[in-house]
Amino acid sequence: MKLPLRLLEHNTLMLAMLTLARQIADALGVDLNAPLAQTCRILGANRTSVYEQLQRLLTCLGKLALARAGRPPADATPESDGQPATLQLTVEVLEFRLHHPGAVIDYRHRTIYAGIFQRFILERHDRWQGTLRAFAQAVRVPLDTLRDWIANDRAETLEPKLKPRPSVPANASEMTRLVVDEWMRWVGPARPFIPHAAQCFDLSADQVARLMKILGIISTRSKRTTPRYRGSTQQLSPGTMLVTDGKWLTVELTHSEETLYFNWQGIVDQTTGCDTAAVVTSQEDAAAVQLAYERSVRFLGGCIPDALLHDNRPCYDDDKLQQTLKVYGTDMIPATLGRAQNKAILEGAFGLWQQRVGKLQLDNTNNHTLIRSAVEQIVRVYTATTNNVPRIELKGRTRLQALQEACPTDEQRQRDEDFLARLKNDHRRPRRQQPRPDSIKLIEHVFERFELASLDPSGELRRYLATFSTTAIRRATAILATKIENLDRRHAHRYLAKIIRNQQHELDLERAAEELLALCQRQRQDWTHREEQHFQILAQEHNDPAELADAVAQRAAFGGLPLQATFWNQKLLELLHQADHLVDRVKQTLIRLYEAPKQQRLALLDLVTAHQHGLR
Repeated sequence: MKLPLRLLEHNTLMLAMLTLARQIADALGVDLNAPLAQTCRILGANRTSVYEQLQRLLTCLGKLALARAGRPPADATPESDGQPATLQLTVEVLEFRLHHPGAVIDYRHRTIYAGIFQRFILERHDRWQGTLRAFAQAVRVPLDTLRDWIANDRAETLEPKLKPRPSVPANASEMTRLVVDEWMRWVGPARPFIPHAAQCFDLSADQVARLMKILGIISTRSKRTTPRYRGSTQQLSPGTMLVTDGKWLTVELTHSEETLYFNWQGIVDQTTGCDTAAVVTSQEDAAAVQLAYERSVRFLGGCIPDALLHDNRPCYDDDKLQQTLKVYGTDMIPATLGRAQNKAILEGAFGLWQQRVGKLQLDNTNNHTLIRSAVEQIVRVYTATTNNVPRIELKGRTRLQALQEACPTDEQRQRDEDFLARLKNDHRRPRRQQPRPDSIKLIEHVFERFELASLDPSGELRRYLATFSTTAIRRATAILATKIENLDRRHAHRYLAKIIRNQQHELDLERAAEELLALCQRQRQDWTHREEQHFQILAQEHNDPAELADAVAQRAAFGGLPLQATFWNQKLLELLHQADHLVDRVKQTLIRLYEAPKQQRLALLDLVTAHQHGLR
């Protein structure tokens, strides 16, 4: 069991635990260095229960480690709540929360404070003349929380969050518009807004959640699943393709404390997921696969599957196994390398076994054969239970019913055979990009010129480098020519390969940049016009230059596209050029604008500071 780091750092508490452990060991007459299993047998205790109690002790120790001794805070003397300044501050906070719903959200065990509320409290604290405890009582914020806000005033404490106004259809109901207006006033997270809106407009929580999903305020979970194998949109008939794989099973013998391992060789139907065979062997090998396959054929009533999908273990390349399945008329298809999704229908069964069953604990009073048969019966019960569970995708039928009742037509079987042929060819074709003829000639010339051919006798490296463009090869060769004198000739071919790859990445970025430039030139005029309209709206809403500067600084801090960021940066500099006395206020606004991205705020602070000192 891994001990938490905060416990190991608490030396005093750990030494106290060691002293207590020694006293307990002396009282019970046990050896602390003895194995846990031996100690449990001596005291008649259950080892599993010991670990459970140990976890409870760790939880209690964690709380003790956090509770450090110390003196009361210096400002512990409470102030009278009847002072005018305290009452006025409390009223301001309550009014702020009233006009900004979601600023403070109270849960049973915790409270969430919005970033706008934190800034409001910090601004009021800047003008506060009393003690910190009295201020905390007035603003209704815990003292420890308030201390953290003050200590981390310049730190990134909130996730950046932009909230654009949802697009409401022209024919939307009045209730929909009221909910959207309330959402724009809401400053907290999206989920707590659901019960708030339901209470405000006398709606059910489901109605509000559905409306928010339609408007795109909250996302819906996709029901799409990862394909089980390539081309899984092609529906095969039940019993056409089987999937096989092996899983190690762990058996713990409680009497002798011995651990055994067995292989579960499973085969399932790819379409229905029905388990057609479950064989328990000592290891995953060709004999286990053949035995599971023969049991599957009997399970299917003598129907021969067209294909058996398997992973790329060497045991499936066994000549005898492949010859046996070929005689039966079943084609073996290897799964794609590195894609466990090919066998997802069987991997999922293995995952359920690990979750529901896990390690088996048996009493080894009988011989090995009985243990093995007991494991096989447990697996048989598990697969039989899975086969008889009604499935939604099978219209309420079980997997076993769907497999037994399947009767594909000749046309469907022909489509399945054609698909399997294409699937097999697709999985076996080479995946590497083919060399380019012009690149082959150029790379051969480069290797001959710099006498590198002897370092690549098989020509494999040259064929790989020929998959890159001639432009990348030319640029890399020019770099190599300037560095060749300072390189170790034994590794010059590796250096060349690396810079060719780097140059190809640079070329791809150059092409992408050219395409982006062309698109941005077309959009520049529209974006600039839109941002200019937004600035005019801000200027109309804020008559005070200081408030307008704060609004422009906040808009610039949220960034966006480079063109948008540049526009608002220029507007901010224009305002500061006309009113230099607002520089300090704008800087303070940017420091406390926790919702905005940290890098964007830092860049704006640098921009404003440079303007303040005449560096721009």
